[in-house]
Amino acid sequence: MVSENTIDLEYEIQIERKLRKISWFIPLMTLIAALCLYLALGQLMNLFSAAHYWVVLFSGMIGHAFFIVVVHDGAHKSIIRTKYDRIIMNIGSGLMLLPFYAEPFRKFHLVHHANTNTEVDPLWPDVKKHLYTNHRYFYLMCTLIPLLFTLYLIISQQGNLAKKKKQVKSPPINYINIVWASAISIGIVFLVKPNLLFLIFSLLMMNVFSVLRHWCEHLGYNNEHESNTFWFPLGMGVGNHDVHHKAPHISWLTLWIGLFRKPKTTSVYRTVRGVLFDPQFKHFEAESHDSSK
Repeated sequence: MVSENTIDLEYEIQIERKLRKISWFIPLMTLIAALCLYLALGQLMNLFSAAHYWVVLFSGMIGHAFFIVVVHDGAHKSIIRTKYDRIIMNIGSGLMLLPFYAEPFRKFHLVHHANTNTEVDPLWPDVKKHLYTNHRYFYLMCTLIPLLFTLYLIISQQGNLAKKKKQVKSPPINYINIVWASAISIGIVFLVKPNLLFLIFSLLMMNVFSVLRHWCEHLGYNNEHESNTFWFPLGMGVGNHDVHHKAPHISWLTLWIGLFRKPKTTSVYRTVRGVLFDPQFKHFEAESHDSSK
């Protein structure tokens, strides 16, 4: 008998196959979505410069959506399905003035997929788990620090892996890609002259959405789950996360279509309430395993 999860996964696989019959359709839809999101960020920056500072709530959400469509899907080769997805990923990172982000993200995100919820999962290392379990509100404060807290966790995790002598497969970082992506960012800065405060506050809000999304994905009460299925603001299909972990190559567009028929196992409200007030609301745990990249 075919399990319900297999049936659900097959639904997305069939959608993906149909969409891929026209080879340019998903890349074109990704380009259109990315362009619309990027232009929206430009309009929000103009509003911010006109003293409408509240727009950073939306710029963080839209910037987060842009990274899902371009950087996240590029890391999984879910756009063109070739090595050129890595180029697209770095172009997107450069356009967002974070040229150093895409390559490390790809490396550690693929490690996350191969070791989801285990002790070597880079998204939930021992340091982070300890803070969440024993000093939750201090953990919440740390998560509000974009990039630096993540960098600290990555460094601390490497030491942990060395002590345990774990052999974890991880793709190398291509520093040449970071160099030319940086050239794109420098060009944007000189040509557009973006509002620095807008960039800073948008980055802070993007970090909030990223943290919240991770909570929705891998925290809850039922440890039989590997991940959750949920609606997320401008989530671009990422809420169809259980399917994403079973088939990481499936595009954001297919995940978004499939999400409409999926039963939801959590919500943003339930997640925030659990993280803030319930000690029993914990990160899922699992044995080490391999997952398709």
